[in-house]
Amino acid sequence: MFSAIFSRSIMQRMEGANYTLDAELTLRVGETLLANSRRIELLKQIEATENLTKSAKIAGFSYKSAWDTIEKMTQLTGGQLLEKHAGGKGGGKTRLTERGKQLLKNLTLIQGEHARFIQRLNRLANGLDADYAVLTEIAMKTSARNQLAAIIVNIFQGPVHDEITLKLHGSQMLTSSITHESSRELKLDVGSKVFALVKASSVSICRRGDVAHGAPLNVLDGIASTVIAGEQKSEVAVLLDGGTELIATLPNLELLSLNIRPGDPVSAVFDHANVIIGIAA
Repeated sequence: MFSAIFSRSIMQRMEGANYTLDAELTLRVGETLLANSRRIELLKQIEATENLTKSAKIAGFSYKSAWDTIEKMTQLTGGQLLEKHAGGKGGGKTRLTERGKQLLKNLTLIQGEHARFIQRLNRLANGLDADYAVLTEIAMKTSARNQLAAIIVNIFQGPVHDEITLKLHGSQMLTSSITHESSRELKLDVGSKVFALVKASSVSICRRGDVAHGAPLNVLDGIASTVIAGEQKSEVAVLLDGGTELIATLPNLELLSLNIRPGDPVSAVFDHANVIIGIAA
């Protein structure tokens, strides 16, 4: 079952991958920005240095933009955040008011909770390799041109392989031959809804009634709906009884010998072993 092998291959290539989720903390009053990480850092530096010029530089502001920012925060919170103390030997100082300290305390608590939340999301994000493997497995399962919705109506267990009989939309039946291990991994059972996946290159076309006997073959009757000729191969779309479309690709010489045209009654023929069973992951 190549889809399972492909999934393991993806997992091996992605082993050790480390995903990082980042999110900026932003607090607004209505539509107006109150605080983000830079503004919180500015308040922290003012508390630590009691110097607006130095705090602005550390937090990445110019002196004017730092002062304007504090003024905007003051207007939004409704209380004075800074107080200036005149000179002395070390020069003047700019300190947080009690209101400013309380605001900084609250913002720091929110920032801490935000950081812990992001950490939890990061732990979840590092399960994305498994999710990616699931997605790529689904893509691999559906890479075949022919994806036929079906229901399992019978499972016959042979010495090595299981013969799975599927009912398509309408009344046509087809058979898939897969290993016991594949059947077990997919947890197949009578009544299960599955997809029968068939590569277009595995499908042969013949005029209805001209099927060669001998090999374990699926024979689905329909009408040739479109015939598209390529440089070396041609594509024939067969509208099956029941409304499902099946695609076959065959060499141009073979199509020429069959002389099939749109509207002709035909049969799509393919080996049991060329039917891959897929399930919704």
